[in-house]
Amino acid sequence: MLCGAALLAVGILACCTPGRLLAWGAMHGTITRGALDVLPSWQQKLFAGQRNELIDTYCLIPDLAQADAHKKEFGPLVVLPNGEAFSHLPFKTRDKNVYQIKYYFDRVVEAVRADQLDQAARWAGCLLHFLEDSGSPAHTMPGDNQMGLMKDLLPTPEAFRNRPLHGLIEEGRLTVDISDYRPQLLGTTSGEAVMHLIERYDAMVRNARSQVMPILQGVYRGAQAEIDAGQLRAATMDAYVVADTLYTMLCIAKGRFDPKELAQLAIVDVSSLTPAEVIHQSYFPQHSYFSDPYFGFPVRDAILAEGKQKQSLLLGVATDGAVVSREFEHGLGLGTGCRVTYALSNRVYDRFDCRVGLHASLGKQGRVVFRVYADGKEVFESGEMTGESPAQQVRLPIWGVHELAIATQSRSKVRGHNYAVIAEPTLRKAVDPQKLQEAAESAIAEATPDKAVMPQPVSKVKVE
Repeated sequence: MLCGAALLAVGILACCTPGRLLAWGAMHGTITRGALDVLPSWQQKLFAGQRNELIDTYCLIPDLAQADAHKKEFGPLVVLPNGEAFSHLPFKTRDKNVYQIKYYFDRVVEAVRADQLDQAARWAGCLLHFLEDSGSPAHTMPGDNQMGLMKDLLPTPEAFRNRPLHGLIEEGRLTVDISDYRPQLLGTTSGEAVMHLIERYDAMVRNARSQVMPILQGVYRGAQAEIDAGQLRAATMDAYVVADTLYTMLCIAKGRFDPKELAQLAIVDVSSLTPAEVIHQSYFPQHSYFSDPYFGFPVRDAILAEGKQKQSLLLGVATDGAVVSREFEHGLGLGTGCRVTYALSNRVYDRFDCRVGLHASLGKQGRVVFRVYADGKEVFESGEMTGESPAQQVRLPIWGVHELAIATQSRSKVRGHNYAVIAEPTLRKAVDPQKLQEAAESAIAEATPDKAVMPQPVSKVKVE
């Protein structure tokens, strides 16, 4: 007699196309298992009754919902409140990725708090599926889903020129072992957690994308070991991100936090975050760039002399009446004509600090203006700074700010000297009791679904 999971598999065999079935599908369960295995014992006990279903069935819900036999049960789970169907691919904009991730994240936390563990596992399965699909190499390339772009970028043997490449990149069944990994707490509210999760998510997508060529080269050569190695590099990072997500959701739902992890979340190095402009560049080449003194995006923790040679971040800092050159370990090296924008979790951080100025040695002949914007409103302007100006300290209140942007503008008549530096850009979490209470109330309100827009059963589930 077939078990429930086997029956569902039979249903999928009957109702889904072979290309879809044999893609990353087999990897969902092994990635989920690898992530569950590294959760702390209290979390493994909490989800013990749902473990097998989560591995065998629930992490496949968005695929299972395509089948007529399961549409009634699973269809409502893959329709978002805004009316859009669940996406199996990374969206082109950060906001849409955040929307889908946060929707399921909130549902899991809410269900665990209500002790509805089976429902929580179903919601979790949908979220895990999205993360795992987004970290699948064949889901990460711009262009058509069958990797048509790769046929332009990589010499393609005659035998593969007319074949869809999607399934060839994804097909496989590997064991994902991350037993030496300890999950990371991403936040104490869903908003904060999703802000950090989206950073992990973007890194995961780009890691998976970097495996496309090695896997395809293995496919063309018939080298299974090369294919497995590329797939495993992608799947391993998927498992890390899934483990972090599960761990954080359950910590938030149960209010259990390690003091050391809380301390690590109190201060955020902004230079470790990915500007929205960089994400857009991933899909739309030359979406944004700066032109003085070199092309490209800001360099983290360094600056590029003539756009080529990496050098330390140096600023002239006023000390005891003199301007002294000081090296900074963290920050951004950039030029003028540049804007970097960061999406913040609402009501988590109450202060933004940094120092701005021209590089102490490279920028001596430069002239630049720095501006900071909070939700589009200018909240700081440096005035014209020259190579002789000491760095300016920026300290701004940002409670309730959703988007923080820093922009540089040239005031120089001669190009090639505007080596701008943003040193130690830092977000600091609020500690004021009144703000913390306000944040808690806001988090509850954001996580509570509007019954008027909750998903309803659908007759046809769209799959991308």
